[in-house]
Amino acid sequence: MYNAVRRGPALGRAFRTCAPRASQTARVASTVTTSLQKPLSSALFSLRQIRSFQSSTLLKQANAAAAATQPQDSFNSISEFSELGNQGYVHPRIIHSITQNMNINSMTDVQKLTISHSVTGADVLAQAKTGTGKTLAFLVPVLQRIITNDPNLLHKSRGFSRADSHDIRAIIISPTRELAEQISVEARKVAAGTGIVVQTAVGGTRKQEGLNRIRREGCHVLVATPGRLKDILSDYSSRVAAPNLDILVLDEADRLLDDGFGPEIDSIKDLLPDPSVRDRQTLMFSATVPREVMGMVRKSMKPDFHFVKTVNENDVPTHLRVPQRMVFLRGFENGYPAVVEILKKYMAQAAADRTMRPMKAIVYFNTTVEVQLANEAFGALLIDPMQRRSGNPLGRKIYHIHSKLTQSQRTNYSEAFRRADSAVLISSDVTARGLDFPDVTHVIQVGVPRNRESYIHRLGRTGRAGKEGQGWVLIHDEEEQSFVEQLGDLPIEQDTSIDAANADMSKLDSLSGPVAETINQVTAALKLVPYEVKEDAYRIQLSSNVGTFPRKRVLVSALNDLSKHGWGLPEPPAISPVMSQKLGFDRIPGVRIEDRRTSRGGLDRSNAGPPLGARWRFERPRRDGFSNRGGNDFDNSSGGGRRFQRPQRDDWFSTDRARGRRD
Repeated sequence: MYNAVRRGPALGRAFRTCAPRASQTARVASTVTTSLQKPLSSALFSLRQIRSFQSSTLLKQANAAAAATQPQDSFNSISEFSELGNQGYVHPRIIHSITQNMNINSMTDVQKLTISHSVTGADVLAQAKTGTGKTLAFLVPVLQRIITNDPNLLHKSRGFSRADSHDIRAIIISPTRELAEQISVEARKVAAGTGIVVQTAVGGTRKQEGLNRIRREGCHVLVATPGRLKDILSDYSSRVAAPNLDILVLDEADRLLDDGFGPEIDSIKDLLPDPSVRDRQTLMFSATVPREVMGMVRKSMKPDFHFVKTVNENDVPTHLRVPQRMVFLRGFENGYPAVVEILKKYMAQAAADRTMRPMKAIVYFNTTVEVQLANEAFGALLIDPMQRRSGNPLGRKIYHIHSKLTQSQRTNYSEAFRRADSAVLISSDVTARGLDFPDVTHVIQVGVPRNRESYIHRLGRTGRAGKEGQGWVLIHDEEEQSFVEQLGDLPIEQDTSIDAANADMSKLDSLSGPVAETINQVTAALKLVPYEVKEDAYRIQLSSNVGTFPRKRVLVSALNDLSKHGWGLPEPPAISPVMSQKLGFDRIPGVRIEDRRTSRGGLDRSNAGPPLGARWRFERPRRDGFSNRGGNDFDNSSGGGRRFQRPQRDDWFSTDRARGRRD
């Protein structure tokens, strides 16, 4: 493994730029020039304070309306949910659910500033970050408006439901299934003491089952993703409609547009009652307010809407504030032991210092197959691999989330991890945006992230709501150049304290102490993972990592080391002739290629070894002095291949791409 001296001054500068400069902060600062150091009630900014929207007629009108209808002084002083009930702004049953059942008493900034306007029926555009309490900020006015318009819904029905499938009073649109499910869980908690029925309609679930549930139980509040909502409302045979719609909420408006849902939202609004005939309140929440969001505001909100900003310009973004550490791995096989060591060390520190928060970690991988393999391995960890009942050395529940799980599985695992005080979540990028997992202490990213945005969004799962967190990224030695090109300007410090990252796993007998214990635990667990999972992981990593390694033969050598020293296989898995040709591995030494005459269904997939009928690809050694750093026993020779150019997505081997898609 390279040391700091060998990496040279350039890398040192890249990883020692920890203190965010003023110019960096300015680039990520909000469009409003005045920070929130004034009293909170002043966060409804005047037009001259909004640099980006000086020519916006909409914001001029919103500013004038805000000046004429400032909240009463009594509301400005409210900071507790109980006060909302005591002063008659929100019904006591809603407040009881929040304070007694959910144990939430104090209001966050976004809740204080938006509820004061939204409970009056006004349209509100709120700029607020995820994790600041915006879900309750729109659920409270949604439920209060429904109760105000129909007091009968204060009481739960006995033996029958007062709701039906065409009595939807509120629709909440979310960009992702996970976020929609999270919102619906919160909505049911807040509405628990009333007769209001909350339903969810998201993609990835059986449409007919959802429709049957809505028809059977009725629906007052529908939380949905754009595609499924449009599908339901445009299908007249669904018998689901919203002629009584009172309020529409667009959550994560900027992301809805970034993800291309603008046309769907326009179509959905065309399927809803005409707002000129039936009055409708619109609430919109967004982390940023670009021109595209203002276009949606123009088409959705009344001219006298209120613009509330709760983003403090002086707040340093998570990717500049949270401590970030980068660890170079001797080989891919060192990745899992390094993750376990990081978590073990923190747990030991927390046990000695009761002021530290319990360990709660998210471990990110780039592909679905890698998540599946890691989940199998971490779940099989044992303190003593020879004693099946010795328990997991992490001593925590381990969950996993990726795109191939059913929606109910993803919802259950997400909610379980969210509720847990201490746990480990192994995930792909499906949880990297929008979801709020409280009290996450660690975000560990294994492998070079697919892009800069992915790294930043993942890191944003920790250090939320003013709490501290840690960011770690573990990469192979040979991925340094790719990593620096993507993330070299971020304040990431190289960390050399993780012994398992640099251990020679081809010589386990030479290891001792805690690092030997950790590596033995990991290698024993990996031997229990089915061969098929390792085979698929090998293939997808061969294709997905080719862009992060300088040469394909180096990547093959690294993955073959992983197969032997990490997974315990006598030979690396074979790839198909089609894949080898598509990705340009047909002339790379060390690659095993399946015999064309051997069918996939007849392959031996036991843990004892690779499938039969595979052949090796060898070349005469080159005289360039190249040698395998990891002592790879699979390669009988060294050699180079043709220069590789990353294939277009449509050129990838379809079967392996489908198995290990990068979400």
